[in-house]
Amino acid sequence: MNFAAATLLLLATTTSAFADEAIATQATLRPKTLGVDAMAVMPVGDYGDAVTAGLGVLGRIEVPAGPGFVTGRAGVIFHAMESNVDGSLTLIPLYGGYRYPFGNSGAYVAGELGLTIGYASVDTPLGQMSDSDSEVGLSLMAGLRRGALDLRAGLFAPDTDDLLAFVASAGYDFAAF
Repeated sequence: MNFAAATLLLLATTTSAFADEAIATQATLRPKTLGVDAMAVMPVGDYGDAVTAGLGVLGRIEVPAGPGFVTGRAGVIFHAMESNVDGSLTLIPLYGGYRYPFGNSGAYVAGELGLTIGYASVDTPLGQMSDSDSEVGLSLMAGLRRGALDLRAGLFAPDTDDLLAFVASAGYDFAAF
């Protein structure tokens, strides 16, 4: 009888210790992170009629929330114009979203929604003209994380009404807290 009671007491103690360790391990595996992403944009449709490609850099923050992470990204994307267009286009995306990981594989899906501020200028025979505008934009991506490295690809719509592009980015987490 004493042996059975001692065994149950030992199992109860070690099981709760393992549970506490698992909770602590999970908390340490899910820190808040700050990172930077290099982004390449390949416009299609109307967006691609004037622009050949875009390159940019975005800052990123991720905060654990539920099974995934609340995200925020902001940065700047510069564009190369078609040869028949003498001008420039710069986009400033300010997006928030959610990244949902699939288990411990590193694979995830992410969606972001926010404001895209655009600055455009064009040279004409009458001089230079410029304009700025802001639109609701979004991104839908799938990615893979390996340690501090974050690779993702998907769709980018700087203006949800009529602009669409394929996008790929490579990021690095430089701080975790």
